[in-house]
Amino acid sequence: MTIRILADREPYTAYASAPRPDCECGQSDLITGPSGSVAILNGPAGLDEPSPDILVLPAADFLDLRLANDPKADHGILYIPYGSVDLMEKAFERGCIDYIREPWSLVELLARGGRFFRLKFHIGEKILELRGRRLSGESASVDLTEPERIILRLLILNAPSPIPREAIYPVVFGTEAGKTSALGRCVASLRRKMEAVEPGLGSKLIAIRAFGYRLDGAACA
Repeated sequence: MTIRILADREPYTAYASAPRPDCECGQSDLITGPSGSVAILNGPAGLDEPSPDILVLPAADFLDLRLANDPKADHGILYIPYGSVDLMEKAFERGCIDYIREPWSLVELLARGGRFFRLKFHIGEKILELRGRRLSGESASVDLTEPERIILRLLILNAPSPIPREAIYPVVFGTEAGKTSALGRCVASLRRKMEAVEPGLGSKLIAIRAFGYRLDGAACA
């Protein structure tokens, strides 16, 4: 899971994973949170950097964003504003998934963010869980790659509505456009792993010709 903080003051501007010494693109080493490995990034993202799973920012800045009143907005980015209690109600009305009252610590953020790192969902009568990169069913589990995890999470959060390829690609690969074959290979691999978890599950990941993909019959548990 990746959490990006757009902090406006100390001590929040210092909350981040340790940067990799050989990296110039803002990537960082992972730290361990309550639900697994987490990368904490601080500051604005670069042009080619993929979207974070969770974006933390001041409540006033969140309220200035042009968002639908829907936590699924912006291709699955989840927003956690922070600030005074008087802005909390407005922030929830705008679609944030959580709100942190000041002051807050990195430990609190990891605990709150970890709740959204685990997704329980059902397809038909089958109950499944996506926890980090591990997809688990009643009797089997598999480890996904990071692109596969992002794709499946997007499909779960938007199910059963379809997602266009041009919306998925920049979230997964960090660029606005690319070869559809790369996305197709990720989806094919994800479908095989879903089938390994539950026979017939892979067939629920449906490709819509000349449009995108959807997860048939899925809903968050």
